[in-house]
Amino acid sequence: MRKTHLNEKDPSSLYPFSLKGFRRASHLFRWLGMVKPVQNLPQEIFTDHLDGPVEVVRDDVGVPHIQASSMKDALFVQGFIHGRERAFQMDLSRRLPLGQLAELLGPKALDYDRFMRKLNVKHWAKEASSTWSDNTKEYVQAYVDGVNYALRSQPLPPEYRFLKMDLREWTIEDTNAIIYQLAWSLNTIWHSKWVYDQLQSERDEDVREWLFGMLNLITPTIVPDSGTYDAWGTIGVGSNNWVVDGAHSETGSPLLANDPHLMPQLPSIWYEMFIEGGALHVFGASLPGAPGIIIGQNQHIAWGMTNIDPDVQDLYRIHLDEDHHHYHVDETVHEIVKRQEVIHIRGQIDEIVECLDTIWGPVIYSESETEHIAMAWTGFQPLPMVQAVLRINRAHDWETFNTALAEWWVPAQNFVYADRAGHIGYIAAGRVPTRENAPWRGVVDGNTLKYRWSGWVEWTEMPRIFDPARGYIVTANNPVVGDKAPVRLFGRYSLGARAKRIQELIEQVPKHSKETFKAIQLDIYSEPLDQLAKKLLDIDNLPEQWRHVLEEFDGMTSVDSPAPTLLYLFAVACVPPAIRERLDTAFFPGNTPGIPGTHPFPETLWTLMGERLIPAVLSHWQNIDVSRAINETTEQLHRHFGATPQQWAWGRAHKARLFHPFADVKILAPLFARQLLPMPGDLYSPLQSAFALDPHLPWPRTVAFMPSYREILDVASPVESIGVHLTGQSGHPLSSHYDNLIVPYLLGQYFPIGPGMLTHLWFMMEPSLSQIKDNAPKS
Repeated sequence: MRKTHLNEKDPSSLYPFSLKGFRRASHLFRWLGMVKPVQNLPQEIFTDHLDGPVEVVRDDVGVPHIQASSMKDALFVQGFIHGRERAFQMDLSRRLPLGQLAELLGPKALDYDRFMRKLNVKHWAKEASSTWSDNTKEYVQAYVDGVNYALRSQPLPPEYRFLKMDLREWTIEDTNAIIYQLAWSLNTIWHSKWVYDQLQSERDEDVREWLFGMLNLITPTIVPDSGTYDAWGTIGVGSNNWVVDGAHSETGSPLLANDPHLMPQLPSIWYEMFIEGGALHVFGASLPGAPGIIIGQNQHIAWGMTNIDPDVQDLYRIHLDEDHHHYHVDETVHEIVKRQEVIHIRGQIDEIVECLDTIWGPVIYSESETEHIAMAWTGFQPLPMVQAVLRINRAHDWETFNTALAEWWVPAQNFVYADRAGHIGYIAAGRVPTRENAPWRGVVDGNTLKYRWSGWVEWTEMPRIFDPARGYIVTANNPVVGDKAPVRLFGRYSLGARAKRIQELIEQVPKHSKETFKAIQLDIYSEPLDQLAKKLLDIDNLPEQWRHVLEEFDGMTSVDSPAPTLLYLFAVACVPPAIRERLDTAFFPGNTPGIPGTHPFPETLWTLMGERLIPAVLSHWQNIDVSRAINETTEQLHRHFGATPQQWAWGRAHKARLFHPFADVKILAPLFARQLLPMPGDLYSPLQSAFALDPHLPWPRTVAFMPSYREILDVASPVESIGVHLTGQSGHPLSSHYDNLIVPYLLGQYFPIGPGMLTHLWFMMEPSLSQIKDNAPKS
């Protein structure tokens, strides 16, 4: 068996570039008077909205430390900082789920808006605050007031200088909307159910096997010894988190790591903050537009999360009666509800979209005038998510952490936990429906009650781990439990390569430190790619040029290695031509595939191949025309890259593009965009950098998901906690904190994210009983 090892390559040798050229181009806009320079963050904030002055200290990398006398004041200032630093990003984030992009970006966003209007997220965003306590409403209103104070008192973000538009005020509904957007993007099992339904004909038997068939591998589960899991509906992207107890750390106290993988963008999806006020003493990554800290640490506990993507969505095929207005559900007649949505379009007249609602949920696709596909989703209800975040931020032990997570409904997440008392734990948090004769793997009959949800998995029955005997817990979007568990959680999971590798690296080191945790987060070993390379080396007619490349390959997907480029092109070439042709078809019949990301659903069926590609190639190896695949790959390598292996370097084929809406506007790209970044890692490495497999897309292939943030949390000494996110704190392109973290991130550097010395003492003091009561959730 191959011995596991940490990646010892010095990453500084992999990125021989700087961002100086882009910064010079950015400052040209300032010299021309087109963009106003960014204002300094005030060190003290006074306003009638505050009960007292609030001190704000920004550290060297731009992380603000807020010190207030009350939680309400602290959240007001958090909103103020979000609003002044990330207003354009926040505006985009609320427009995505509300279907209002075209008003800002024009007709190219219409397809996205039309689909999102069908979901009617605006209704649920308005209803969500009905689930909150009065205290939570007061706290969220303070945050919203802070955002609007910034929008009134600070210059507009430079994007609006070119859009020639104003920025409407922020609302509580907007805060809820961005939570729904995050949930929507992380709940994708409906993709697999729709495609599975479309592949039921006899001619699609082979492609169905490639996309949904059993694979010759063992998928590790998060909860050990709970059986095996059928790898159906595999997700190809994800995140990592893990925690070790004091017996496995050099400090003698738990260490916790988290690196959520999301789309790379400018500015980063996250905003690091330290917030102190009243019962709130917390730091980590916040989500601009929402109060509190999403992943991080307070003076008692630390936590991190990865996506579960369980079975929380169903699709129903509804046949309308002859009048086209009514439908039967068993013996009961229902009228389909018609809803008109007005879409404002930049530079054009408004468009009116007719949307349909049913007892199951909104209609997302119409196969004909009488056949409609409706969706049920746990997100179609008022969600108490913001309240859950604020309660997590003030939890002080395992019990209060559990209580807070009882209100974390959507998106379901794998939470790992550590506390100052030395405990570690895990909770699968989320609201999951129960069904009879489930799981339902396709589109079900919407004209009968046979397929209605029967209830919810009880919160107390959701899988948990507390102080496991082996001393560590790992999650990487792999299945939560297997078929022997009391409560089975069917879902769209990772195949487990990342989880397996992280477990191996944890078990390899007796006592872990932040340095060993860094090495795991930066690890780029790809076991499936290594297996495919060894498979090729066993054949006789392998080109000598290939043999030399693959003999030197150790499974490390570094930017200077030609092997990953060769192997991924070969793997796609191994897919039989007839299956590739079927994978080329549009996700929704009759829907023209567009640029990836232009719809809130996949463009083609290739998206579902994802992480299954190489395991499927290995499983079908005996039936693959290897010689044909070698010839095709050689032609592709020479056409796209060149004839020599040096030209096939993975960093030339595989790059991160930091998304900004103006990146494609030629005259504005030098201001807002940054150069393509050569990226190590692949679909299977802990440092996952997932990319689209569709062979029709151009090279270099851009990374769709990658670690958006890395943190390593020390519960015994929070001042020692470290982290880094992908770009920088500011959303202003002339700020020194717009892109200052890009190169450090790529080089594997981290920065202190915990309390500075002024606030370090209260973290280190043992809390008294009165302090514990003060920090207990009150809302």
